[in-house]
Amino acid sequence: MTKWRFEERACPVCAASPDAATFLGYRGGAAHHQGLGSRTGIVRCPSCHAVYQRPTAIPLENPYLEHAPEEYFQHHERDPKVAAGQQLARTAEELLGFRGRMLEAGCGRGELLRGAADAGWQVAGVDMTASFAAVAAQNGVQVEVAPIESARSLEQEWDVILLAAVLEHVYEPARVLSRVAAALKRGGLVFLDVPNECSLYNRVGNAYMRLRGRDWVTNLSPTFPPFHVVGFCPRSLRRVLMASGLEPVLLSLYPTVVSVDERWSGLRARLEKSAMRATLLAGGLLGMGAGITCWARKR
Repeated sequence: MTKWRFEERACPVCAASPDAATFLGYRGGAAHHQGLGSRTGIVRCPSCHAVYQRPTAIPLENPYLEHAPEEYFQHHERDPKVAAGQQLARTAEELLGFRGRMLEAGCGRGELLRGAADAGWQVAGVDMTASFAAVAAQNGVQVEVAPIESARSLEQEWDVILLAAVLEHVYEPARVLSRVAAALKRGGLVFLDVPNECSLYNRVGNAYMRLRGRDWVTNLSPTFPPFHVVGFCPRSLRRVLMASGLEPVLLSLYPTVVSVDERWSGLRARLEKSAMRATLLAGGLLGMGAGITCWARKR
């Protein structure tokens, strides 16, 4: 089981003092219906609207090593992700006007890169977990096993860098985006996909927790899978991109899927699962979807 140390840190997006942050509630441990992870305070920065931990739980070892690829990615089907990679490659080609070199930082099993390679791009990946990288290699994708913060692949130049479902996993997103921007050719593109912490799902979920008399929140999962440690709203995402020299060119909210533990049982559990799905759908219709995608260009 992963062990953690706890540190007091400033806002990971704008470096504002945590003393000014708004306390939202707790997540993990006693503040989780299955007791997963450790109880951690979750706050929102009033300056940029980023959501983060206070104090910040830092793992003493790679927590992903506890989970086999098929377990960690159990809700991710290969073929749809390969198809998504092909679509990302087509969009990148439309925005750039050509096919070139693409790197995915935090590539996991490499399905997106497999799709981009099938669409005619030169691709490579970075992932800190060797077991994930081994699956990517089986899919024909070359992967450097390293943290994004120190990956040598980011010392090269790239036309496109993907950060698909990655930025919410890193403790210093501003530092990561600065490295990404430095590795892009002028006019190059970065693609990001992150959860929307200002979504209708989170607003309704947190209100429901209060109605039940709980000081829990639905934001983040710092000490249990999928290990989301920093959260973004459109405002905070734009801010950290601009500060890194990246200009958003396409940003959209979309209705996403939150995995539901089918082991929940009983009438209330069934009602809660139905309400979760309905709220996710309503959020998409109302422009408050649970996911954010963004293409940004290096200035």
